[in-house]
Amino acid sequence: MTRRTSLTKFAGAMRDPDPAKALEATRAAYEASGGEVVLINKSWLPGWSDQALLDGLAKKALKVKRGK
Repeated sequence: MTRRTSLTKFAGAMRDPDPAKALEATRAAYEASGGEVVLINKSWLPGWSDQALLDGLAKKALKVKRGK
């Protein structure tokens, strides 16, 4: 006996995120915008210094106070 619910039609969309596809979509957005749109996940950066630099740039660009 197969159980069906109102969510059955969405079952095919329920899968884990693919990091490679996220990186490719980000690259495509960057190229399509001519470099105006930059989306970077901190985990893509290899070291803490790069991650700290990214955090500092984001805070400066978004006008976020340093303490937060």
